[in-house]
Amino acid sequence: MDKPKHFLIFKILGFVFLFIACFGFYKLFTGFGDFESNNFMIGMFLGPISIFLTFVFLSIGFRPELSKLSTKSVKYIQEENKDDLRDIVNTNAQITKDAVTTTVQAVKEGLEDQIYCKYCGNKIDKDSVFCKHCGKKL
Repeated sequence: MDKPKHFLIFKILGFVFLFIACFGFYKLFTGFGDFESNNFMIGMFLGPISIFLTFVFLSIGFRPELSKLSTKSVKYIQEENKDDLRDIVNTNAQITKDAVTTTVQAVKEGLEDQIYCKYCGNKIDKDSVFCKHCGKKL
């Protein structure tokens, strides 16, 4: 499938403005000693404006390539970290029916009288630093 023509037009305009920016900065530096010279004034006008327009047009023009590159980057990162991602999913998927039931029971009984572990849902002492059931730090 061919890319739309407007991306090519934006690329061409971006490179044209890059050329104009180079010309502007050349004029700026050649007239640098005399700040009222035409070279300096032309350079001060053309250089910064053309650089800005260069970034705008090239960013738009190369958008399809940048999107494709970012997609490839994400796929690479996922492929390289596949085992870590599986471990995260498996760890998060290990919520047991008992932990959910205990947590629901704790909510029904009221939380002000009892303290429950936020990881496993079991009752714990109020002054506990670690859960006596799952061992995680509170």
